Amino acid sequence: MPSNLFDLQNEIAVVLGGTGALGGAMADALAAHGAKVAVLGRSPERGAQRVAAIQAAGGQAAFHAADALDRTSLAEVCSAISDAWGAPSVLVNAAGGNRPDATLPPGSDFCQLSSEAWNGVFDLNLVGGALLPT
Repeated sequence: MPSNLFDLQNEIAVVLGGTGALGGAMADALAAHGAKVAVLGRSPERGAQRVAAIQAAGGQAAFHAADALDRTSLAEVCSAISDAWGAPSVLVNAAGGNRPDATLPPGSDFCQLSSEAWNGVFDLNLVGGALLPT
């Protein structure tokens, strides 16, 4: 048994949604325990900030631009990570959020919500992580 149950040395972690608040915190924690962390997200600016913070704390990280709902971008990112570091051993699906058109003010009729808006939020929060190639 390892002396430290939280030792992630030699682990390669992929954090889908790593540019957000929750995914970013998870990326920080994984790196703090020794994992190499691939931060995936749509915002290169936020990705660069997350990677810089991890590196400033002594961790290893790289940003990869990816959209949780775009199977092609996810496949390309998975290949890039595997080529650079080897096969990932940890996956965190922290992609998610809401859309302005899927938010109704208090007292509104839920039936006013369009199917397109509902499906967009559903896909982002529940389907996106399942699109990662195996």
